[in-house]
Amino acid sequence: MPTLTTQYVYFGASGSHTRQPRATTSYGGFTPIPGLNPAGTATLATGTPFQAGLQEPTLTVGALSLAFAFTNVSGCTEGPQVSFVAGTPPPVGTVGTSPINVLVVYVPQGGGNGGDTGAVIDAFNETTGSLVNNDFVTVSPDSGGTLTSEANVDGWVDTTDSGYTITADHPNIGPYLALPTNAVFDQWVVLADPSPPSSLVSGDDLTPGKGVTVYALAFYKKPIFKKLWSKDHKEIKEEIGEVYKPTLVDVPFKAWTSEGPWKGPKESVEVSGYGNIGDPAELIAAELQSLNQRLSSLEASLKGASKGAAFIKAEDRPAVGKAAAKKPNKSR
Repeated sequence: MPTLTTQYVYFGASGSHTRQPRATTSYGGFTPIPGLNPAGTATLATGTPFQAGLQEPTLTVGALSLAFAFTNVSGCTEGPQVSFVAGTPPPVGTVGTSPINVLVVYVPQGGGNGGDTGAVIDAFNETTGSLVNNDFVTVSPDSGGTLTSEANVDGWVDTTDSGYTITADHPNIGPYLALPTNAVFDQWVVLADPSPPSSLVSGDDLTPGKGVTVYALAFYKKPIFKKLWSKDHKEIKEEIGEVYKPTLVDVPFKAWTSEGPWKGPKESVEVSGYGNIGDPAELIAAELQSLNQRLSSLEASLKGASKGAAFIKAEDRPAVGKAAAKKPNKSR
């Protein structure tokens, strides 16, 4: 039976922190909150609903004053379930065969970096419930690439003298998996303290200005394209969710091209966003389109036939009854 594990941690980074290589991989790369771990394990029944509980908005543990950041539940069949409000639990998920891990994340209140201002950043994989070490951002302006390197290695972009745009890596469309660790960018999450204006985030861009300090995680998750749709047909073509476990993402078929209905792998090479005809989703989609065209032709032929008409032509039907008696016997 799948196990349930709950971990209470905090994002303890304050300024530059080593991501490559990360100093610790336990507790998802976060720092465990003293006295709250280990929280114990339990077993769950496959196919049953699961929902994590409510959390305290603030915690005081010794000299630590902590503010709630988010709860992440990984392992459900629907994919990761997340809540950013202490008084609101994550959505209900379904227990599958994978272990369920509940990660409750806090941040220290009143953090700083010795007077310097900047963006304290890292990458978090919702599907695995852990921080990851991969390169995940580019910084601009950055003519020599030094700031981008420091951001990925040290998780820090200094804003003492200037503001910057920090762009998270992610694909444009489709099931193409980006960094980190076979997952696609989901969103920037600004952590609870300090709390800069939400305008610092625009899509995949985090834009701290000069003198601004922000603590933020780039959230990633592994997608599944559960359903393929055709631009010319409203019905669901096929479910291929098993190919891209464990996160289900419904994607309109027309969003995969910019020039009309699917044309097949060869013709679609020049379509914006495509070009890798070896991707499984493309090949599957092409086969589905071909099969549906054949089925549509067959259906049209059947509808066009006269009601009650036989499939055997009259001249080819065997003689029976009186007709058989009148028919000469050629064997004599």
